[in-house]
Amino acid sequence: MVVKRATEHKIFRAGMSGLLGLVAVLLLESAVVSAAGERAPSTNERTFERPWEHRDGTVSYRDLEFQDWRRYTAWRLSSDPSFDRRCATPTVVTGLSRRGDFESDCGLDNNHPLDRFDPSTGDFVIPVVVHVIRDSTGRLGDITESRILEQIRILNAVFAGPLGEYGSSETGIRFVLSRRTPDDQPSDGYTFHDNDEWYNDRGDYWMDISWDPERYLNIYTNTGGGAFGYVPNLPSSGIAGQPSDRVVVDWRVFGEGGEYGWPLDLGHVLVHEVGHYLGLYHTFQGGCGDDCSSSGDMICDTEPHQLPTRECRDQEECGTLDPVSNFMNYSWEICMNRFTPEQVRRMRCTLEQWRPDLGRPSQPCSSLCPGDFDGNGIVDGEDLGGLFISWGEYSGLLPCADLNMDGSISGADFGLMMLAWGPCPVDPCIGVECDDQDECTVDYCVAGNCVHAQLESCGGVCGSKSAGNCDEINETPGCNDAECCTEICEIDPYCCVVVWDIVCRNKALSGDYPGCND
Repeated sequence: MVVKRATEHKIFRAGMSGLLGLVAVLLLESAVVSAAGERAPSTNERTFERPWEHRDGTVSYRDLEFQDWRRYTAWRLSSDPSFDRRCATPTVVTGLSRRGDFESDCGLDNNHPLDRFDPSTGDFVIPVVVHVIRDSTGRLGDITESRILEQIRILNAVFAGPLGEYGSSETGIRFVLSRRTPDDQPSDGYTFHDNDEWYNDRGDYWMDISWDPERYLNIYTNTGGGAFGYVPNLPSSGIAGQPSDRVVVDWRVFGEGGEYGWPLDLGHVLVHEVGHYLGLYHTFQGGCGDDCSSSGDMICDTEPHQLPTRECRDQEECGTLDPVSNFMNYSWEICMNRFTPEQVRRMRCTLEQWRPDLGRPSQPCSSLCPGDFDGNGIVDGEDLGGLFISWGEYSGLLPCADLNMDGSISGADFGLMMLAWGPCPVDPCIGVECDDQDECTVDYCVAGNCVHAQLESCGGVCGSKSAGNCDEINETPGCNDAECCTEICEIDPYCCVVVWDIVCRNKALSGDYPGCND
């Protein structure tokens, strides 16, 4: 079975049936973990109110110790179904938002998608610095330069719209690793820090290592404090430009092919959190709502829904199909491919009204590849000629040739062009065929390599004596009536691949499937 990009076969819908299935999988994986997903804590280890990862990979939380993050997550879900590791950005209490003496067009409780925020009005470039925070050994949390570059490529591919490989609306926003530090020294756009407290997202590390938050997007990678990603608050809350203004991402889901694996191995967690950083709510914020411009996510071209989408399945919660493909939902990353036009306008409004010193107005560039001025996919002599034509200081919009964004086209830009010389980086999965013709695997490409994820419950689930009744919610895939089960799974494979949940049960009781009416 083929899925074009990475997918997840151990993801379960919210609810007790999915939870029990997840715990069952974890128990099978390790006999040393108890039914609660924990083992007795050592007496010589500290107790933490927030999760703390030790050098051996174990995770402490309060007086408990877990063998790894997955077991910690399973236990948290079993004790608190509202626990949300996917994104820890707080739900904002709406209220009047102001900056200076004017009311915002994109505040906490309003949204005005005016024409002046349309991408056709001009481009912005956002300087980025990535702070890689590792444990004190430098081992846990370590991220390579190539992975940082790939993550920025993915971020730009999403925000580029038609220029990238995604189906998103064009934003006119580009992200560039800053080549100059705040004190005007050369930089690669990333820093490394080894500190156990900071690695576990504790302490005010941003006070020591952040670059001016008014002029740089500060991205931090560590454990995320147990979440895959978050921003402390939306910019219109007043945090914009403060030292704590930042994006935090669990290092295991940063870039493509991270250590966490499916379903978060395509670099979309950062895309989601940058959406928050630029003023977007979750698509399920506030439920169905009444006035789309002042309730819910305050975006009128995203379909409202009550609960986050946990996989890729179409659902209707508010009379329309939920926005499964939207980056501000919780779908599997293989499903995510778009921001809507109104979301784009809100992000651009946020840049103008809440982050006025962050985005540099820029000339439109024909390529996502720095140095490829003519957009032919390669940095070559034609581009070098364009650099020399632009040589010297300039005024007005940031030109594409000012690669280090220092206000002039000079030898420093020539040096950066030489580093980029040759073919531009592309998605390593383009043209890779991963179908192994096995119906019991999910085939996908990550970082240029094929992965064939085995569906553990594939085959033989319909009519099995060990399966539950078709008219009941089961903890396993399939049900014991082979004819009824087969008819439903032909329409909805999820019921036989992942779990026979309430949706499958309701189909069996609907009367629409003859095999279920006996």
